[in-house]
Amino acid sequence: MKKLAFCAATLAILCLMSACSEKEGVYSPKKKIAKVYQASTNIYGFHEEVSGEWFYDTNSSPKTLAEDWTWDGSKLSKITFYETGSVVSKGEVSDMFTFTYDGKQVTRIEGYDQYMTISYDGSKLKQVQIFDKEDNDLDGTLEFVHDGKKITKINVTINDEDLVKSPSAMNLQKVLFRGILPTIDQADRVVAAMDKVVKSNGAKAQRTIPVELTWTGDNVTGISMNQMGMTMSGTYVFDNKNNPYQNFLFSIIGMMEDGSMIVFNKNNVTKAVMKTQMSFMGQTFTETQEANYSYTYDGNWPITRTMKSVYTDEEDERYSSETEVVTYFEYK
Repeated sequence: MKKLAFCAATLAILCLMSACSEKEGVYSPKKKIAKVYQASTNIYGFHEEVSGEWFYDTNSSPKTLAEDWTWDGSKLSKITFYETGSVVSKGEVSDMFTFTYDGKQVTRIEGYDQYMTISYDGSKLKQVQIFDKEDNDLDGTLEFVHDGKKITKINVTINDEDLVKSPSAMNLQKVLFRGILPTIDQADRVVAAMDKVVKSNGAKAQRTIPVELTWTGDNVTGISMNQMGMTMSGTYVFDNKNNPYQNFLFSIIGMMEDGSMIVFNKNNVTKAVMKTQMSFMGQTFTETQEANYSYTYDGNWPITRTMKSVYTDEEDERYSSETEVVTYFEYK
């Protein structure tokens, strides 16, 4: 759980920067997050073909503390993460992350089980590497391609041999896609399908997955990738308010779990639609995931975000999944 949490958080760097930043890796918002809380409801449905009835299972979690942020002046020095979904207001500590800087740019983020190093080419982000702390093995690499000041492509490299034999490597690939897909369930299903393709085709030493980004102004409104017979395309709509995570190199666990697109935009996502097509053994499977976000604001800053998503499988209409996650922000 800790390793997955770290990967989910660190791989948020996939979409980390705004075009407005003079230096990538500098996070100095006008309003600084102090605490983040979460509450959630999940409804799973199954259609019984014989009776024609739908059966539902509902799981709810009350509002609990998810993150506690510590600042050293203008720099974020530490985030403490707590287990959510508990019946108590504050769960057990699940992980803790510290930040190291070169000047104002963050160069290292370290948690209980993993750490990542960040390198730059002047003011531009160049490479991120994620390592396992116990054996210092390299788990994954991200290379960033710019067009002017904007990141337009991210090349994600994963060791497929580890993917086949290691559950932790599978978790790494899951959170890589959780960073760019609109919901966590969608990412997990994509990785499961890719795992079948990898095992059937034979694992290569490494596999690089290119992720293309499309910008409209200072927001990413489109993401696409094509790998191993799988095509994914995502479209995103935004509000006109301030995004408290703009220029954040390290997205919070709450944003990963509630299905939000990893944030590197000037504004906040209000709608995300991801379509996935997978060709496997002569058949094509299509999935569509839509998530809608509503906010309450204090001036131009969000203080609550409600995410509602509905999953549909065009090939199998027996199942349904609805999720609602409310995130509460407290600022310093």
